[in-house]
Amino acid sequence: MPHPVPVPAAVQKIVSNPVSTRDDLVDLLHALITPLSAAQSEGGARVRVGFSGTHFDTSAAEMEGYARALWGLTPLLSIEPDRKGFEGMRQKWASGLAEGTNPDSDEYWGDVRNHDQRMVEMAALGFSLCLAPHVYWDPLSDTEKKAVNKWLLTANGFTFPANNWRYFRVFINLGLKKVGAEFSQQAIDDELEYMESFYGPDGLPADGVQPNCKGYDYYATSFAIPFYSLIYCRLAGDTDPSRAKKYRERAKQNMPLAIHLFGTDGAAIPFGRSMTYRFACAAFWSAVAFAELDLPEGFTWGIVKGLVLRNIRWFSQRESVFNRDGSLTIGWAYPQYFLSEDYNSPQSPYWALKSLLILALPKSHPFWAAKEEAYPSHFLKESTYTVKSWGQTFSHAAGHDLMLSSGSYTDHVHRANFAKYGKLAYSAQFGFSTSTGPHGLRQVCPDSTLALSDDKDEVYWRVRYSCTEVEVRENGVIRGVWKPWNDVTVTTYLVPPQSTDTPYHTRFHHIQTARPLTAVDGGWAIHSHTGPSEHSERRLPIVTSISESEDGSYESPTGNCAIAISKAGISGIVDLSGTGKAVVLDVDGSSNLIAPRTVIPAVRTQVDGEVWQASRIYGVPAKEGRVTGWLKGWEAEVGADKKGVQELMKEMGVEV
Repeated sequence: MPHPVPVPAAVQKIVSNPVSTRDDLVDLLHALITPLSAAQSEGGARVRVGFSGTHFDTSAAEMEGYARALWGLTPLLSIEPDRKGFEGMRQKWASGLAEGTNPDSDEYWGDVRNHDQRMVEMAALGFSLCLAPHVYWDPLSDTEKKAVNKWLLTANGFTFPANNWRYFRVFINLGLKKVGAEFSQQAIDDELEYMESFYGPDGLPADGVQPNCKGYDYYATSFAIPFYSLIYCRLAGDTDPSRAKKYRERAKQNMPLAIHLFGTDGAAIPFGRSMTYRFACAAFWSAVAFAELDLPEGFTWGIVKGLVLRNIRWFSQRESVFNRDGSLTIGWAYPQYFLSEDYNSPQSPYWALKSLLILALPKSHPFWAAKEEAYPSHFLKESTYTVKSWGQTFSHAAGHDLMLSSGSYTDHVHRANFAKYGKLAYSAQFGFSTSTGPHGLRQVCPDSTLALSDDKDEVYWRVRYSCTEVEVRENGVIRGVWKPWNDVTVTTYLVPPQSTDTPYHTRFHHIQTARPLTAVDGGWAIHSHTGPSEHSERRLPIVTSISESEDGSYESPTGNCAIAISKAGISGIVDLSGTGKAVVLDVDGSSNLIAPRTVIPAVRTQVDGEVWQASRIYGVPAKEGRVTGWLKGWEAEVGADKKGVQELMKEMGVEV
């Protein structure tokens, strides 16, 4: 049944795009940039699609709107400068470069300072000068060229954070080098050499200096360091072949690991900061094609193509991702400001266009010539896939693409860091939730985490932020030690699914406390409404029995299990300790990244002294229609004779 409010034409044009061919992607780019064009200044240097607060100034935010469009526009114009329909955009973005770097212009982007957002966006300018000098540089007058050169060079005199930002100085100088302007080869070499410290002994990077940095998020795995290094291979490989060779080998090493960040349906596992960049998560795979990598065993161009296009489609075919004018919102599957960063302006989401780097490849390229292939089955044969340096274990068991995590966090205090890095598990289908406030479980939203309160009124809660010890074992079990208070130590064992059809993972918590606590172990957050159509849904009914054919929220009278069943699938939890009470928690709306309204099955336990608490976390997503075939296994699990926690751990191969 269609919604009574029609889909706006600008949005309909996007969501109806099949995103299967290069021409489809060109059409998508045009539709995505059109709202930016409508919000562009006369000279082209500034774009303002909306308003929000950021730690940087308005001028930088409006430059961001100009520059981030280049990640999609430049690849296209580099080989099709006269592409029909883009004539006006080409002219505006070309003139914008001159206006933004002219101190006498009203559209001047402003002087650069230390740790300036302008330096982030300068990278797109350098990239564009490298790839399409005929579009952005050649039309400039000598005076304009000198102004562009002078302004970009100022970045060499200021400090950059010790993370992926170091690549921005590389691209700034590479761009100037490409067009024969003044540049610093020393700056390029120094930054590339410095970033070698980001790599661990296994050859995988963090988003900062190892071993202290533990930021193994998408900056380290896809849309930043691996992405930029492959672009460097293409842009500078002829003059720096040794580095290019090393970066290509690293990319090949990353491929069989990074693939597990994606589900068979195209969804990426949301994890870490900057999730509003959405399909930038697939940017690494676009860069693999752009760099014309010799694909390692297990990969074909059809597989790489599928990874990119499925992820783009997962977002582009959701009406909820867009404003009514077709501009991208701040959020993931819908507008969600609780996940936003203090560096997110309304223009920020357009870093998603990094995945459109493949528009720099002609139709004849093997990437476009290949038939799109499904997610490769040989990466689904095992029940678990472990990346020790990331502190993460992945599983695609029972059609659920999930990640158990303990080893990744960032020292910089980003918004909701505890949710973005500290959860026990992350899911491509169920996402994760951010707190909406500090008061009570309804605001804390404790999905996929252990929440603890020493407050008798249960107003204030603490959850895991980072671990003092992490051990990732060969069988995929992750042991993490964390301290919510100085006199409380929690040792958590995360046990992944033990077969490819196991619909759950298991948690064991060893809690040692000098104060009485309430512990709540949360399962997956799941869509909490039901009805024949979205616009006629109502809250899940509370039911007294479970059926595969009916939606509902169920809490066992004995307290040993709770489950929620909806169009999103099933989310359930079983108390294996026999000491807690399983409940279904109502939480605030707009807390989860994927579903705007959710509930969370959880186990509540009273803790004093030394206690072992164990839970089994069920999650079966509805990827294609209603989920069936799960009830028999659920009933067998719930009705099984209970074993002691230590006995169960031994049976599951978990050594204390």
